[in-house]
Amino acid sequence: MKIKKQMQGEVAVLSLSITLFSGAPDSQEFKDQIYQLLDQGVTKFVIDMAGVKRMDSTGLGVLISALTSVRKRGGEFKLAAVNDTMESILVMTKLDSIFETHKTTEEAVQSFAKG
Repeated sequence: MKIKKQMQGEVAVLSLSITLFSGAPDSQEFKDQIYQLLDQGVTKFVIDMAGVKRMDSTGLGVLISALTSVRKRGGEFKLAAVNDTMESILVMTKLDSIFETHKTTEEAVQSFAKG
């Protein structure tokens, strides 16, 4: 499976080993996972990006769409293990001000306890 789901307390951790490109079936699978968890009442998400090596504007749109859906339900959405390439994309598009990022998944999960 390209998307590994794990619950750590009330936090859903989705570890991605997918391609977030236009037309990629992985993008729809990712959105479906988010909506399914939201329907189950989950409102805290950490997206482990370690397995995402490349992404295009459609992939960014998928992340923004997921973030918006989670926030509309009063939830929180954080990115973890973002590689340097992905980090530079977030900075260039100014999305680094929208997405909360953490170096590790563990750090992101622990940040919910502080908030």
